Amino acid sequence: MRANKASNVVCEQQAKFVQERIVSVEKHFAEMCDIFGSVAKKNAGLRDKNDELSKAIRNYAENENVNQSLKSNLMEFSAILTSVGDYRDTQVKRMENKVVSELSQYDSICKHSREEVKATFSAREKELVRKRQLDRIRERNPRNRQMITLAETELLKASAEVSRSMKGLEEQMNIFEKKKLEDIKSVLQDYVLTEIAFNAKSLELFTKAFQDLQNISIEDDVEDFKDVLRVPDSITRLDTVKRTSFRASTPLGSLANLFTTPPRFRRSSDSGLARSPPKERGGKSQSVDSLKKGLGESSESVEVEDFVDDESSYTSDEDYDRK
Repeated sequence: MRANKASNVVCEQQAKFVQERIVSVEKHFAEMCDIFGSVAKKNAGLRDKNDELSKAIRNYAENENVNQSLKSNLMEFSAILTSVGDYRDTQVKRMENKVVSELSQYDSICKHSREEVKATFSAREKELVRKRQLDRIRERNPRNRQMITLAETELLKASAEVSRSMKGLEEQMNIFEKKKLEDIKSVLQDYVLTEIAFNAKSLELFTKAFQDLQNISIEDDVEDFKDVLRVPDSITRLDTVKRTSFRASTPLGSLANLFTTPPRFRRSSDSGLARSPPKERGGKSQSVDSLKKGLGESSESVEVEDFVDDESSYTSDEDYDRK
């Protein structure tokens, strides 16, 4: 009887220990699953921001038309950032498939294990009920062997069910514990390998990116910028040369006549001072003397003399037209 009680106590302790282990695994695995899921989500956001940065740098490089060294190396840098984003995307997917997904399965695994423990506790409760019934019959009807025998038989069946449940629970918990150890080891190894692969490849790519940035020639790009700034000055000098060439190619006689002849003595259909062609060549000196007499000693006498000098060519042109 004492051995029976000791056995029952051991069974109860085992069942409670198993239940505590299941609750602990369920709690901590769920916590790790949530955290790994958050890490994967953060990495996905970092991947998206990395892609946006790569696109922004590429757009700037495509619009850069002066600094050629900066343009070419920024294009290479943008391509490397895109490659890093691709590897980060692989990192996120592997973490979701090999870490988060594996840990999330323990919700159902722990639930199934709790049901096994619950079945064991139910069998144990049933055994205790049968035992109490047997004790009651013995107290009330100690001479009723038939009822006592029947109660003992039911108690034996209940005890056998408890033993079978405990054996099954022990087997299930051994499998559960082994699977838990294998899974946590595999999950964390996959996480570490994923991080190693990503960081190793990222280190390689960022090393190449650093070299590309080192290849940016500040001196060459500054010279390119200075050349662009000198372009307007060159264009100004070119315009000056063109104007000088135009002046050199213009006939000096026509320009001299234009600027030395007083405007009021030019032929004009609207001017009252327009000179009518002389009828004969001998009247030239008379008309000149009359003009000088009319003007007197004014400052315009110099202009009259210039006009007189120019009149000879004008008269000759009129004579040539008459001929």
